[in-house]
Amino acid sequence: MHEPTSSEPIAPTDVASHRRAQRPLWHLLALNIALLAVLVSTVWLALWFLRQSEVPRPAPSAGDFLAAQALTIGTVAPEFTLPQLDGGQISLSQFRGRPVLVNFWASWCAPCRSEMPALQQVAAQYAGSGLVVIGINQLEDVPTVQGFVREFGLTFPIALDRDGVTSRAWRVYGIPQTYLVGPDGTIRKAWVGPVTEQSVTRALDEMGIRPTPS
Repeated sequence: MHEPTSSEPIAPTDVASHRRAQRPLWHLLALNIALLAVLVSTVWLALWFLRQSEVPRPAPSAGDFLAAQALTIGTVAPEFTLPQLDGGQISLSQFRGRPVLVNFWASWCAPCRSEMPALQQVAAQYAGSGLVVIGINQLEDVPTVQGFVREFGLTFPIALDRDGVTSRAWRVYGIPQTYLVGPDGTIRKAWVGPVTEQSVTRALDEMGIRPTPS
């Protein structure tokens, strides 16, 4: 077999094969990593553009869920007849023709405690305007309710929902929850969470109800 001497030229194909054989392994590995990085970057950029085109939607909160469960505006308020803290019974229907603010609460509920002074203030200011404020206590014993009433100096009627039936009928799944019932017996406003004096007076003003002049 003839072997080329140092003076004989080497064919181009032999040169390419020789260079590939001499190419180090790390060079090939680096090339593959670079190609993978380009692919990952392309996919990430495509996903980023897709996300930018979407309208962000905040995750629903617990308050949103409870608000969605509340009685809707314009529906007829469910009737109730409950024992009163001071004795006797109280019914929603006995106040037909007058606006009624129905508040569901419990003594252990911190937001309920925070809103009570506002409810008492509204009850006093609008007493001569026909407004009736009714506080419906959830599932607590009489001594506990009496202590709460004394603590806050409440003068409006307090009803006792001892079995929770009325609360369920009014779709109360979290407290405090308050409804403004119009003289026609329909729901005019619903609050999930504590009310303020301003929020209640604003709703009453929209109904044309003004506070009693002092």
